[in-house]
Amino acid sequence: MNLAEKKETLMHIVQDADDKLTGLLIALANEYNSVENYSVGEIESFYEVRNALLAVPHTAYTPTQAHDIIRNKKQDAV
Repeated sequence: MNLAEKKETLMHIVQDADDKLTGLLIALANEYNSVENYSVGEIESFYEVRNALLAVPHTAYTPTQAHDIIRNKKQDAV
């Protein structure tokens, strides 16, 4: 099903929707289109972590190390 067919199908669903379904579709669209906003405290925390990693770079993982850790955790969990 291509995008035009999906939109056509969705139009039929919306036209036939009751009040409850219409509300749910609006809520879903609003959630999908919302932008994640971070608090000042969260942003400060991000900068603290970044500054700590930049101050002592050898304490951070390389991308390869991070991937290996993630993969090993998955394998250990199985």
